[in-house]
Amino acid sequence: MHAPTGIDFSVLPTLERSRAASLVLIDELSARLTAALGQASAVVAAAGSLGRLEATSGSDFDGIVVTMDDAKDDPTERVYAALAGSPLALPKASGIYRRGISAAALCAPGGRGALDETPAVFGKRIQFLLDTRPLFGAAAHAGLQARILEWYAAPGLGSQPDRQWTLLINDLQRYLHAYAAWQQFKFERDDRDGWYLRQAKLRGSRLLTFAGLLLLLGLSSRERDKPAWLIERLALTPLERVQRVMCAYDETLFRTLAAHYEAVHALLSDPMLRAALVAQSPRSEAELPAAWPAPYADIHHHGGEILRLLTRFVLARRDDWHPVFFGYLIF
Repeated sequence: MHAPTGIDFSVLPTLERSRAASLVLIDELSARLTAALGQASAVVAAAGSLGRLEATSGSDFDGIVVTMDDAKDDPTERVYAALAGSPLALPKASGIYRRGISAAALCAPGGRGALDETPAVFGKRIQFLLDTRPLFGAAAHAGLQARILEWYAAPGLGSQPDRQWTLLINDLQRYLHAYAAWQQFKFERDDRDGWYLRQAKLRGSRLLTFAGLLLLLGLSSRERDKPAWLIERLALTPLERVQRVMCAYDETLFRTLAAHYEAVHALLSDPMLRAALVAQSPRSEAELPAAWPAPYADIHHHGGEILRLLTRFVLARRDDWHPVFFGYLIF
């Protein structure tokens, strides 16, 4: 049984189809993993498009395998053997999603504020708060999210309303800005990926995923027990998070934003348009055109509107959310 959403998907038909297909796929993959892993002390979580319930025919499987503290072995190879032949493309053998990680590594105290932490640790840790959904070990997944929130929580965060998620706000912004800077100059291209496609994702789903957690942190900024408040809302998808927060103040603004997000998702759900984005992608900064070509021009427009609406909404909350939160957000 999957929890109902408060979003009116009747006006978001492509997102509605992706959500329905994602829920069916999650049930299928969960059944495979339950049969293959039995009582293994592990978490297998879907991140990315499947975690957001927005998978399409062009989606990859961004999975995270975590061995818990009492695990006897690393089940990662069994996980990917069980998922062979699934509708989503599995990660490359050399990719960070193909390697498991321990819960102890994700929650190591020495990692707080470390600037030399690898993406395999930093990225997977924050991904658990951004968009993961359990495929195996649902109870352990919830417990791991709580441990990660505790890792981010400063003393007094659960009892002093003026305290904020200082480290989490900083790490969230570090994640977004480092990723955006990396993608700005990553011009590698193959038959499935290219600069225009990566930029399209950045201006659509990745931006909304970042915003979903950021808006929850803003709304929680005057709560006394912020960890308890936040843990109750982590199961929401990024779009549901944005909807919950925005509609508490401005339902019309959310409907406008959702329409632009639907437009981006619809364009990226078309295999021919995805192929065009890859084929047209520049291989160097010198190849960037003076005007964006179709279909990327439309995606760039809708992504710009999403960014504008999110910015307008957050700035309008300066008298609603805690001023200390805004200080950390800006500086």
